[in-house]
Amino acid sequence: MKFKTPKVLVSEKLAAEGIKRPKLLFNPGRGDFFNRLAYRLVKGECGVLRADEFEEPIRPGKVVAEWGEIELLAFRGEVEADAAVVRRPGSVDFSKLEFRYPDFAVDLSLFDRLLPSERKSLMVQLEIAYGTVKDFFTLENFFVFNSPLQGKEFMESFFSPEVPFPVREEISGYSQVIVLDPNGEEEFTHEEVDENTLIVVGGIVDSSQRLKGSTRELLPDFKHRKITYKGIVSVVPDRINEIIRIVADYLTSEGDLYTAVKRNFTRDSKLRFLREFLEDNLVRFLYRGELLRGLSEEKFKWLKKEFDLTDFFFRKAAKHVSGFFVFKESLFGKVNGETVKRKKRVFILEELSDEDVVTKYP
Repeated sequence: MKFKTPKVLVSEKLAAEGIKRPKLLFNPGRGDFFNRLAYRLVKGECGVLRADEFEEPIRPGKVVAEWGEIELLAFRGEVEADAAVVRRPGSVDFSKLEFRYPDFAVDLSLFDRLLPSERKSLMVQLEIAYGTVKDFFTLENFFVFNSPLQGKEFMESFFSPEVPFPVREEISGYSQVIVLDPNGEEEFTHEEVDENTLIVVGGIVDSSQRLKGSTRELLPDFKHRKITYKGIVSVVPDRINEIIRIVADYLTSEGDLYTAVKRNFTRDSKLRFLREFLEDNLVRFLYRGELLRGLSEEKFKWLKKEFDLTDFFFRKAAKHVSGFFVFKESLFGKVNGETVKRKKRVFILEELSDEDVVTKYP
């Protein structure tokens, strides 16, 4: 199931009311403020007054957000407003709009296994994840659960004056629960999600790979689904907030999962994938006693196109493998033998010329 975000529902209502350029008369705030404003409008915390209903002329503003026909204005600018958004009830009735979305939760049952630095990183990721859910859905659609006492105490000391999101003891009342797990047998799909689904992310921050595979321990009786990019897991961002952003983006957009993943690639996820790819795909050559590592031009072009990789990524990843060069397939015509070094196949070159080399890194 796919979902319309609060700002889409509110924008459709505004357009139906003939309002296209409402102006905020207060600071927009952080994150996707249009989506967060939409929630407040429906909950009656804010309201919309048409220009002829407002007690004074509405000054022009500048466009700070858009969706469809609606241009949300704020600050000083040159665009004329046809309505004002105020911190009190307005004349447009949003009460019949309903927000029905899946919930996102972070399972903290493995908190005791985390190192002190990882616990701090987890808190930061939780806070950002909460904001991400508000940017796509509502503040009611996020919570953490299964936290040991030590985890609760840590959250209470980290966040001041109080933990910003709900902390629950258990989960119940959902039609289904889906655990996002990089080792899940099947890929995550919107077809398994409805308004009463709980999507669970493991509260795992693993700086040393010692907890690799531990997500399978979480809620073993429920579905475990993985997020990939065309079958590749390593290129998918692995921070909790990044995973939730991918899923939220996917569930509120028209494209497939791979499109949402690619749209949310991060620099770190690209570098992690590229390093692993080079380790597995570099070809080793021996030329005049020197061991050289090369990547075929075909794979090089595929990487650049498929993952939008620039020279920056190749230079950074090259340091991880002590450098490499990109070669044309014609280079294999100059191989006159093979050998094995450190259990790796090595091609012996009788000649290596500039015409065989596309580029070198670093």
